[in-house]
Amino acid sequence: MTKNDHEESEAYLDEIFGDGAGQRHTALLERFASPSLRDTLHGYHVLESNTEHISLEENYLLGMCVLCASKNFTSAAMFAKTLCHLGVAPEKIYEATSRLSMWIGGVPAAEALGHIQKAVKHYQREGQASLAPWFPTATGETE
Repeated sequence: MTKNDHEESEAYLDEIFGDGAGQRHTALLERFASPSLRDTLHGYHVLESNTEHISLEENYLLGMCVLCASKNFTSAAMFAKTLCHLGVAPEKIYEATSRLSMWIGGVPAAEALGHIQKAVKHYQREGQASLAPWFPTATGETE
């Protein structure tokens, strides 16, 4: 990854979550022992920033559904909170999660929906602070 990609990744996160979010997220990624994984994750942000064919909201909705289908509920919950932050209606988030039943079955979709509803309620209570695990402070703690 080039220095420009790294800067573009941070700028993308700043645009969504506010000034300094990119650097705080980089601090989280720096905790990972693998430089190639860190670079890969920054690269995803660069890819996501290209909204020529897929909007930011569509990208996170798609990601949330894939993460739910693969039972990665912690990451899916963070994507759901990001969707809330972007102004996506909870009903749209719930409907997309529920429609997973066509591919993964009703019981797994219900399990996923339970996790997503909890995440949305957490965002509704705490707002952007509910995304703190992605943005540690300078001391390494989440807010």
